[in-house]
Amino acid sequence: MDNSDIAKFLISLSRDLVPHDKKIGVVVSGGFDSSVLYWLIKEVCNHRGQECIPFTVPKVDGALTYANRMLEWHSQRTRTKRLHPIVINQEGVDWNRNDYQGEEVAQQLLNGIKEIIDNNMADVVFTGVNDYPPHYKTLCSYHTPAPRNKVSESDYVHNGQPIQDIIKQPFADYTKDFLVRLAWEAGILDDVAEFSHSCVEQIRGRCGECFWCKERQWAFQEAGLSDIGKE
Repeated sequence: MDNSDIAKFLISLSRDLVPHDKKIGVVVSGGFDSSVLYWLIKEVCNHRGQECIPFTVPKVDGALTYANRMLEWHSQRTRTKRLHPIVINQEGVDWNRNDYQGEEVAQQLLNGIKEIIDNNMADVVFTGVNDYPPHYKTLCSYHTPAPRNKVSESDYVHNGQPIQDIIKQPFADYTKDFLVRLAWEAGILDDVAEFSHSCVEQIRGRCGECFWCKERQWAFQEAGLSDIGKE
């Protein structure tokens, strides 16, 4: 994939994917994917003078801590007002559990987005869901992850609207190496690599063995770039 693919993606993001005259929400976790997404969406919104609000779901993987770290970095990097994420606490979800499976996590995210929309906190919500590497089932020897939460045409979330009108997933057809290249092109790769947290086995640092650590390692190698981060 060359730079022309990245240029086309960025043009499409600005022209087509981020709707005008809407209140935009971005789900952030402090992970690599959502951090790159927030930077790109916020840049478009700032250019237009459009509202862009960060949301997070505080899970046991340290999402709230790392989301705040990302927003602190963003404020310093852009010399703009420090924002704090709006925390979505969903009734019936036990945040002390760390054994939720893929479908449960997907439903939690969907419920959180419903909460955002139903309470008029945002009109459109972006998430950083991206595609798995083609060999993802063999990338990690002891854990095969569940399918990622890509929205489908059969899902509806608000007043009969198709979910695609409300939830936007611009990375859904791209693997993480493309996101690494996007971050490099935007000039934020080392920053995001340093503060972002990918591992799901450790709240701090990385185990180097779980799927998410392996996927991140693969993405940087595939992109031909160095990962300076330790999280």
